[in-house]
Amino acid sequence: MAQEKQLAWDLYYSYENFKEKTLTNRRFKHSDIIPLIEQAKNNKNFKVDKVGTSAEERDIHLISVGNGNKKVFLWSQMHGDEPTATAAIFDILNFFYAENEFVEFKNFLLSNLTLSFLPMLNPDGAELFQRRNIFEIDLNRDVQRQQAPEAKILKNVFDTLNADFGFNLHDQSREYSAGNTINPASISFLAPAPDWEKTVTPIRENAMKLIGTMLQALNEFIPAHIGKYSDDYESRAFGDNFTKWGTSVVLLETGGWRNDREKQFLRKINFIALLTAFASIATESYKEQTIEAYESLPKNRELMMDVIFRNLKIKKNEHEFLVDIGINFEEKNLNDAKDYYLKAEIEDIGDLSVYAGYKEFDLNGYFIEAGKTKTDEITSIEELKTLNVAGLFKAGYTNVLLITEKYQHEFSEYKFNIAIKDASKIYHEIKVEGNANFIIKRENEIRYAVVNGFFYDLQNIQNTNGSGIVYK
Repeated sequence: MAQEKQLAWDLYYSYENFKEKTLTNRRFKHSDIIPLIEQAKNNKNFKVDKVGTSAEERDIHLISVGNGNKKVFLWSQMHGDEPTATAAIFDILNFFYAENEFVEFKNFLLSNLTLSFLPMLNPDGAELFQRRNIFEIDLNRDVQRQQAPEAKILKNVFDTLNADFGFNLHDQSREYSAGNTINPASISFLAPAPDWEKTVTPIRENAMKLIGTMLQALNEFIPAHIGKYSDDYESRAFGDNFTKWGTSVVLLETGGWRNDREKQFLRKINFIALLTAFASIATESYKEQTIEAYESLPKNRELMMDVIFRNLKIKKNEHEFLVDIGINFEEKNLNDAKDYYLKAEIEDIGDLSVYAGYKEFDLNGYFIEAGKTKTDEITSIEELKTLNVAGLFKAGYTNVLLITEKYQHEFSEYKFNIAIKDASKIYHEIKVEGNANFIIKRENEIRYAVVNGFFYDLQNIQNTNGSGIVYK
């Protein structure tokens, strides 16, 4: 195990040498990976096969390397908005391209393993950055009927490979915590059950043991941030059925990490997790594990929020009470889903002591009030540029009224919200599922403002980034 931990640290420190530099965020498209697939085609050590086309006729490829007896199959992005492992796969391909690094280790892997990567199963979903395919079918609920062409491709590849191990690679919600803790479930594992009774067959047991080995490596980097995905049997899911059909499947779900919304650090963790897993399969060190490490993993719980404001006082109908306010952001697609903006919504109000925030602010002693809309008519975008943001907030305004409809952005590029022609489009009330726009004050002095969930310190407002919402 000491050798495997050392391997994990060596991979950690050398990762930047292999990171695919053209994939810089989560919203890359099928067209972005085609040059990377062509690169694999031009490498004599790799075999690249077109295994089918998506519903919108985007080519789906299988990339294989190695000539060992143990077969490993990895598929990623069957949900189009879950790309972290896809990027990590291309990092791993770069690792195998490198001629002068980890030479003995790579030769050992490739002489013992045959690795097959299907890096983007749902390219049409990736194009729109949405979970489902273009027919609105969840591919991971289509193993039985196989109505989606992408589902047929995955099943055909599985049948052809007859792999010993499979890696089902996903992203999961940022709301998951690692058990009842304040830590995001940054990585969650599952050895899928083959039946309703959740039987631990020898095939499933191998997956559990392999996860135990991966845990020992990842605990070096993200201790207390690893959870276990629900093991309820899902008869329509690929992983559960692949386990039933004889492949030891490891489900790896990438969750959230503080200050890493684009998951670039967790992409690195995927890279380490998979390569250390390959080493364990090649050496068969996983057989020395028990299943207790896997069984002891804390179950995912939905106890994370994007932002929590704690210990605020609020007045309503002559009553004064203490509350926490939790906010979550929804990503709204822009520019053909190549980019996005964040739209905040109040998730919960009250005692949120069992929840944790990716960001938290303790505002003990402060009062909160809903932000107002400044209804003085603003007739041009030029006027927006001249507004004194701090002055607006200090007067209790989080929103402004713009009379012209020439403002074409889908979101406000300013730190305040913009109502187009009608101020009533903004609700001036603090409520669950409502807008996250309010001011925070003490002794009648406004000290902070929250606009679209972004927190602004009025004494340091220039150094805080954020954006508002356009209400049309």
